[in-house]
Amino acid sequence: MPLPPPATIRTVTNPNLQYALAADIGGTNIRAALVDAEGHMTGRGSINTEPERGIDDASARLATLLKAARATAPSGAEIVGVGVSTAGPIKPATGTYNHPPNLPGWHDKSMKSSLSEAMGVPVWVGHDATLAALAETRFGDHVGAENLIYVTISTGVGGGIIANSEMVTGSSGGAGEVGHLAVRTGAYKCNVGCDGCFEGNASGPAIAKIARERFTGEGPLSEMAKGDPENITSRMVFDAADAGDEVALGVVDLTIENVSIGLGMLINVFNPEALVIGGGVVQGLQRHWEKLKATVIEKSLPGYGSTTPLTATRLGDDVSLLGAAQLAFRQARRQ
Repeated sequence: MPLPPPATIRTVTNPNLQYALAADIGGTNIRAALVDAEGHMTGRGSINTEPERGIDDASARLATLLKAARATAPSGAEIVGVGVSTAGPIKPATGTYNHPPNLPGWHDKSMKSSLSEAMGVPVWVGHDATLAALAETRFGDHVGAENLIYVTISTGVGGGIIANSEMVTGSSGGAGEVGHLAVRTGAYKCNVGCDGCFEGNASGPAIAKIARERFTGEGPLSEMAKGDPENITSRMVFDAADAGDEVALGVVDLTIENVSIGLGMLINVFNPEALVIGGGVVQGLQRHWEKLKATVIEKSLPGYGSTTPLTATRLGDDVSLLGAAQLAFRQARRQ
């Protein structure tokens, strides 16, 4: 069946037939979907990123995904444009990457123009964590929040900031690198060498690294790792802590403290209405939620931490696609 012709932006005659094409570019996978104004998705598809094949190749393959998603739109649908959520750092205005660690070879390059030409509609690009924060204000537990921070704690630690209902991107798109806040000077470093930073001391790899260094060869953690500390993962640490492993319990306590220091700093600086956390490590932290909340309050200024709702995202992996769609809807309205 032939694909429909490229859509164009026009005056909205029926908001119920207004859609955005959304894309999420990560170091491993690229995903796409057609999203309506209420966040309902159709035409989902995904491919391997394979960044070594180059940005032009990725742009062409993403366009194929987006065209397949567009083909699922109902008759008469209006496609406002394409929103792209991507790992960064990236300059949102031009979509130009700035030394992205997980997209090697893409520095100083952009797919914005080629993607717009292929799709026949405008393309807007944003950093994934920033767009996740935007999605939380529209579909999460804090709908309508004008000041919200989203922090993802996974392989790395990143953040998105909404202030006075606007996305905070900084002068060149680099705002939100909260993973490099110093939470424990003289402790572990991240992969780019920041001393004692949030990412180097509380990300998934950091948790596993600390556990490996404290490994004794005994207890539930050793059993789960089959006696080899190199097998330890952050999930294993949380599971072993649940089983009463002393080493794992100590690492979890340290992780809670490190995370709380980072989150407390953000509360103190931005005084947000809500702080939302997501990412793989948060699944483990949810088992210790009351302790985490209490420690965040302890690390925040009096009167701040106790009044800032701390929640785990319930949007899951869809948060980036929803944020990308919201970017497209928001920018289309402003044209």
